[in-house]
Amino acid sequence: MDIVVTGGSGFVGRVLIPKLLASFKNSKIINLDKNSYKLPNKNFSTIQTNITDLNDISRIQLESSSDYFLIHLAANIFNEDVPSRSNRKKFFFDTNVFGTENILSIFKGSNLKKACFISTDMVYGTPQSVPIKIDHPLRPNGEYGESKVKAEELIINLSRKQGFDYVIFRPRLIMGPGRLGLLKKLFFLIKNNLPVPMIGHGENRYQFISVFDCADALVHSLKSNQTNEIFNLGSDNPPTVRNLLSNLIKHADSKSFLIPTFHPAAKVLLGILDSFNLSLMYPEQYLIADKDCILDTTSLKNDLGFVPKDSDQEMLFTGFDSYLALQAERAINC
Repeated sequence: MDIVVTGGSGFVGRVLIPKLLASFKNSKIINLDKNSYKLPNKNFSTIQTNITDLNDISRIQLESSSDYFLIHLAANIFNEDVPSRSNRKKFFFDTNVFGTENILSIFKGSNLKKACFISTDMVYGTPQSVPIKIDHPLRPNGEYGESKVKAEELIINLSRKQGFDYVIFRPRLIMGPGRLGLLKKLFFLIKNNLPVPMIGHGENRYQFISVFDCADALVHSLKSNQTNEIFNLGSDNPPTVRNLLSNLIKHADSKSFLIPTFHPAAKVLLGILDSFNLSLMYPEQYLIADKDCILDTTSLKNDLGFVPKDSDQEMLFTGFDSYLALQAERAINC
């Protein structure tokens, strides 16, 4: 059984691919990627391609005599620089929906056995109940979540037509060394001993999942007989936002301090800024920033048999430490 990975040079992919090579030693790992990505392993190769371009994807010829697993990671996600409102739908849908359809088209003449897809908890929108179960209504607050809902529907519908199994994961914010995004702004404030504003009072719990647990869950899902299921992916026992940030400030030996804000006013202000394309955060981020965002992972543990290991606090420490290391490296190279 060979394994096709999309976006293997990305944040999750760079952790995942070495685990796949170690776990499936007799399999070829084929990475479809916009970047050139090489590893010193004869079983690994990269095909550079643009998944949004059907003509480019169509030139990829997989061996029809081989069976395949697919792990679909490639996606446009929340960027540090928020796209303008007029461009946001195209930014997410071109890659996350149409790119997904293009990727699945290359398997029509091949034997795709199982597709594993990294979706997002943003498909749920504002939590109506906590913990958030898989059957929670899908009411995303923006284009990113909407694109992932469409991609999930596409995979499920095509699995019936093309005859492959699927496993879909809906992770919380994936954390680990090298992942910055919105956190870069938080880390900058703490590094420079500046006040750290919170939307609300920080008594809500905000769950993460480590990139290592995410990669392990994907490897585990390929080995499992549990198929045609959707699983939430999140850490156990997440602390409050206030505790997370207070402990990070202590870890950083920073003089920063937390500033609670009146959350309705903060959200209105952020919405006004967004309407003028001066966004500090995506609506999907600030609309739930004061909410308990806890995924129910009961089926992940009981049905799939996977238990996340890493804690939210340690993940945040690791992310901050990698930010400092990156800043130091850039200072040396300047």
